[in-house]
Amino acid sequence: MTMHGNGIVKIKLDNAQIPLHYQIADYLMVMFEKGELSFDAQIPPEEDLKDLFGVSRTTVRRAMEHLLHKRLVHRKQGKGTFWTESAKELKYEKLAGLNRQIFSISKETKVCVLSKRIEKCREDIAALLQLPTGSDIVIFERLRLLNEKPMSHTTNYLPLRIGSHIKESHLEKKTMLETLEEVVKLKLGTIEHEVEITRANSEISELLHIPSLSPVLTIRTSVFGNDGKPIEVVWTHFVEHMYKFKVVLGR
Repeated sequence: MTMHGNGIVKIKLDNAQIPLHYQIADYLMVMFEKGELSFDAQIPPEEDLKDLFGVSRTTVRRAMEHLLHKRLVHRKQGKGTFWTESAKELKYEKLAGLNRQIFSISKETKVCVLSKRIEKCREDIAALLQLPTGSDIVIFERLRLLNEKPMSHTTNYLPLRIGSHIKESHLEKKTMLETLEEVVKLKLGTIEHEVEITRANSEISELLHIPSLSPVLTIRTSVFGNDGKPIEVVWTHFVEHMYKFKVVLGR
């Protein structure tokens, strides 16, 4: 729950088109998906939620009943309200689905794993992975093709304890997120994407078959476990004119 000093920072719900209890239910789901509400921890009691959202206890109760009806939460006698396995599965489905959208993964795309290697971690990567500089890390390089033409180049940096479990063959059939969940058996938490336009260096231009210093869409992705600790950091460079990302939001 969001705190400031010794008090709760209230959340203002101001969408007049949507009933308050639906807005509260959605907001709680977003907090859960972002890792601000843990799967194993009790959902804040009605009194706390009433203060957090500045609404009546009846409105909070209707929001919880909505989540109960959708089987996203359940009540434990004498312990409180908790998320269900269905909510956890929905969270991971949303993460995987969004990741596929962002990285344009479809039946028309093909992945070539260029290399897997172990190197000493340089300072900037060490800071992102919260490792000592010079620690052993595993690096994967992959090229994604669309209709046999280079579309993007991806470099994954993982701590040795995680990357050592992953083989090149895993990444020919699965995304890295799917591999982390299904092969390494990790529970994913927050995923951050930072997007900017950069210029292709000589290596990227050669791999993507574009002139040196051509504009490329660069996405830095940081993946965290449900304990908040870094799992991997990724750089993906896209051929600018081949990238398309579409999001449709509806209710």
